[in-house]
Amino acid sequence: MKIGKWISRTFPKVRGSFSEKTAFILFHTAVVALFLQWAFPLAAQSTLNANVTLAAQFKNVVSEGTKLESTGNWRAAVNLYEKTLKSFPEALQLRGRVRLCRAQLDVARRYNDSTYRKSLNELDLLTSKAVFREVLTKIDTYFYTNPDWKDLIKNGFWQLQLAIQNDQFRSFHKLQVNNELDAAFKQRIDHWLIRQDIRNYQDVLQAVDYISRQANQTYLLPHQATILEMMAGSISLLDRYSSYLTGSELDDMFSQINGNFVGLGVELRILDKCLLIDRVIRGGPAGDIGIKKGDRIIEVNRQIIPQIAAAKAADMLKGVEGTRVEIVLVATDGSVRRLALTRRRVTVPSVEDVKLLDKSSGIGYFRIRSFQKNTADDVEKALWDLHRQGMQRLVIDVRSNPGGLVDSAVAVADHFVNKGTIVATRGRSVDEDVDYLAHDLGTWEMPLAVLVDSKSASAAEIFAGAIKDHERGAIVGTKSFGKGSVQGIFPLATYDSGLRLTTARFYSPDGHMISQRGVRPDVEVNTVAKPLRDGSLPLEQVDPTLAAGVSLLRDRKVVNVNRFLDN
Repeated sequence: MKIGKWISRTFPKVRGSFSEKTAFILFHTAVVALFLQWAFPLAAQSTLNANVTLAAQFKNVVSEGTKLESTGNWRAAVNLYEKTLKSFPEALQLRGRVRLCRAQLDVARRYNDSTYRKSLNELDLLTSKAVFREVLTKIDTYFYTNPDWKDLIKNGFWQLQLAIQNDQFRSFHKLQVNNELDAAFKQRIDHWLIRQDIRNYQDVLQAVDYISRQANQTYLLPHQATILEMMAGSISLLDRYSSYLTGSELDDMFSQINGNFVGLGVELRILDKCLLIDRVIRGGPAGDIGIKKGDRIIEVNRQIIPQIAAAKAADMLKGVEGTRVEIVLVATDGSVRRLALTRRRVTVPSVEDVKLLDKSSGIGYFRIRSFQKNTADDVEKALWDLHRQGMQRLVIDVRSNPGGLVDSAVAVADHFVNKGTIVATRGRSVDEDVDYLAHDLGTWEMPLAVLVDSKSASAAEIFAGAIKDHERGAIVGTKSFGKGSVQGIFPLATYDSGLRLTTARFYSPDGHMISQRGVRPDVEVNTVAKPLRDGSLPLEQVDPTLAAGVSLLRDRKVVNVNRFLDN
């Protein structure tokens, strides 16, 4: 009997809908499926149960995320979605939610920033268009790939629509909720954009001018509010790392680069109901009065954080050198203090915890927090300090290092690599095509271990990638973040603000693109590290990654520390 006739007799409802070839394929598929079910019933059931469990988890995440979004808790929603994406990397729905929540966070960030609110009062139609024009010319000149100008204006309009739905935006501009009006406005602009041929940044400016006039007629929204919002959206949606920088954010960026800033001497994590202190910088006002990592700020200048946005509270901590700010602090032991601190200039060390871990093996150690303007000099000082203590081997810790200056990472790598390429950058501009080369003079040649984790990014990956590809040391820990792009910081001439723009991608010495791939460790240690305290516990329990690096170095033969020390 032919397979097609057997299928038709067995499944009469589908008679005539299959060719014999199709039927043959279906028959064999059915047979294979039956065989697998007979041969591996437990495995099949286990796989089915696992899939059902994963589907249920995904559904719960979407439900919880939707609730967070409905209450405006965008940050928590982003954290939830990004954590889930590690298990569901192909979940396009979650990626879309992350994009939306990040855009809403950007609106909140700008409207909590006093310098941005000031710009809305100082700029008018002509000057705000001039700011946007300068931004567009920089995108046209420096962005690492050719922008799609129509997509850029669409992204800007999408950002504007989100802002119109944002509570902080509505409150600031005194907009009333009107879903019918919002839908009509969106439809009108969408239809208009379909008919437009937008090929260059001049066309973008004309489109923005039209949309700002329509928004003014519809909502009485000031022209500068529309133009700046669309500009910010156009930039941030180019890629994940490009963004518009308000005046205060531009100042903060240069403070990070230079390694000093005016403030309280703390690094903060913005949560929903408080400001969590992530780091206390030695020698700053906060450290001087005993504030510690893990303490929480719940009130700033008599304003309780749950009643004002935490991001706004963080902005209130900034100020002119010599001025005072009042906070309420909840310590890790639960005690509550009201404190008044005077803001002053604080120097942020990029190299910390310089010490000899093991005198008998001569194993030195230091942590690089970020790659600042002075990091290479700080590394040089640390090396000579450890050399005088008898260093023969070295552990360099770049865990949780978010990156920094490319030139700084190259200069630090140059201390350990004597020849060849350290990193190569490639962009649209010829000026961005650079091969950074190592120099023989001053190379430290002792055995080396570099500690990395999932928060080691950008310039930290340049350094780790150079060490790995040149086989100058072992990479220990977990795979790095995978940020393989270079950003330029461009202050704007038209207004006190700036632009952070991706100008190039970088490649390791072996030609590997770091973006989304990261640097993979030679020795993988997945255990979460705990902070070192008094050393009373065995190192393997306190910091397993560091213990693995130390153990690895003990077996490495020392040939030279630095061939030029006696010169």
